[in-house]
Amino acid sequence: MKAEGFLIQNERRRTPTQRALSSLVTLVAWMLWFYLWLPVITLVAWLAGVRTAWIELSAEAYANQTTDLLAILGYALVSAVVFAGWAYYNQARFAHRTRRRQGPAAVTLIEEAMALDIDPREAQALRSQQHSTLVFDKHARPVVRRSPDREPEPA
Repeated sequence: MKAEGFLIQNERRRTPTQRALSSLVTLVAWMLWFYLWLPVITLVAWLAGVRTAWIELSAEAYANQTTDLLAILGYALVSAVVFAGWAYYNQARFAHRTRRRQGPAAVTLIEEAMALDIDPREAQALRSQQHSTLVFDKHARPVVRRSPDREPEPA
């Protein structure tokens, strides 16, 4: 018997409890892996001078200047609230729209049909589809009009 037979390969067949337990075990394993690497990371940081910089910036040199730190944290909090508010406002306003503003058509239907040298009904069909592809011949005349909405026309 192969080892793959013991493992569930299809994620959809697993119950939500099994998926949650698997995710938890994976998280614990990664945390243990990072915990085992902490001494090496600490040594590299100490050699790079991070420890000395941390002691100088946090402990003795600025022990009585906590107001500066609180002011910086306050500015950061206000900025985060403003940006989050702006993002939520835009999401609430534009969540279910494909475009923000529908402006007037750049050209009229007749102008489009004349420019492409096609029948106005075909121009209307091209406009009504969400996606259209025009293929031009060497004389710059449309030859094939294809769209995911309908079958391609013969050349």
